[in-house]
Amino acid sequence: MLITSIRDYVQLKGRVPLQDVARHFRLPESAAEQMLGFWIKKGMIKLIVQDQLLFCQTNKCHSCSNCHLAGNVEYVWV
Repeated sequence: MLITSIRDYVQLKGRVPLQDVARHFRLPESAAEQMLGFWIKKGMIKLIVQDQLLFCQTNKCHSCSNCHLAGNVEYVWV
């Protein structure tokens, strides 16, 4: 079943970005997010949202290529 495969993938990786989960299972990010949400509710996976400021090197909006990382989310096996 896909939902258990996603759980196993996060467990194997330990910490994985949403984009990697979606790409690995060839799913839209929204579908991967919903399935990961199931495991978050079960307490098996934790959601981590990384702050844009962690990636900003210039402190000037739109002056580097890192701005696309704003709101980057990762999932961690608990």
